[in-house]
Amino acid sequence: MRTLTQYEVAWKMYQANLTIEQITEVLSKHRATIYRWLERIKKIGIREFVRRKKTAKHRRPKSRTPEHIIQKIVDIRNQYGWCGQKIRKELKSNHGINIGLSTIYRWLHKRFTKTGVGIRKYHKYRALVTATVPRQVVEHDTVDLGELYAYTAIDIFTKEPSVFIGTNLEMSTGAEALGYHDQFYGFIELQQSDGGSEFQTTFREAVEATGSEHRYSRPYKKNEQSHIENFNKALRNECFGKLHYTLDQLEEVRYQAKLFTQHYIHERWHMGLPDLMTPAEFKQLYKQNPEDAKLKLAKVGAMSHLV
Repeated sequence: MRTLTQYEVAWKMYQANLTIEQITEVLSKHRATIYRWLERIKKIGIREFVRRKKTAKHRRPKSRTPEHIIQKIVDIRNQYGWCGQKIRKELKSNHGINIGLSTIYRWLHKRFTKTGVGIRKYHKYRALVTATVPRQVVEHDTVDLGELYAYTAIDIFTKEPSVFIGTNLEMSTGAEALGYHDQFYGFIELQQSDGGSEFQTTFREAVEATGSEHRYSRPYKKNEQSHIENFNKALRNECFGKLHYTLDQLEEVRYQAKLFTQHYIHERWHMGLPDLMTPAEFKQLYKQNPEDAKLKLAKVGAMSHLV
């Protein structure tokens, strides 16, 4: 004789007009559980309900992410402060690990506080000045490193940066930094900067002497210098941190800036480029097929503004 399951007992007692309290007392289950069983049985029938319950007990347990992969996710996050997309690209390209984005964020949430994970809804400001070819627009800015200053520049199309370390915020140093950047970029159609003291008359005249046009960004407009500000954030977080550098560290800091710039161009994944390419990979794609590169870049821009 077959023994009735607890679900069948609950159903038969319910059909016999026993109260929920009597059923819970016999089965030692919470009343909410009994209600849930009965509602489901009414919809699919007792046989199907029992069959599904038996099947559910034999489901394959969820696979667990190996500990060495979890540690790799944490290490990359600690080292670079990257979001899940960049961590996923790094794992797949340089470590041969193919893992889902949701899994990466699940472990980031478990190992870090939510404020440290980096998931937040935001509105991406559309830049007023745009570029459709390399060397069309370069943005300039500075980063305070203590007694030293990083004069930064970035091609807003290829996302290639250049960094010059100076000892002050004078116009002559701004012009010297411009010469350093121009050696890397070559001729630039438009060079844009904010209205800082280092970008005044001498700097502007140096720009015009190269044949480039100069433009001052509008103050207090988040979309005016968005590309260089994003790079400055990466430079500070991933290279210099919050340290205070002194004049006697000039050569050391210049060397650090050179290494980081090379890393940023050739190894660091960029969310503003197609398929999280590096700037060097995107530049090569543009060289091989300019129209395809422009189309892919336009799709990335269109998707980013839907976030």
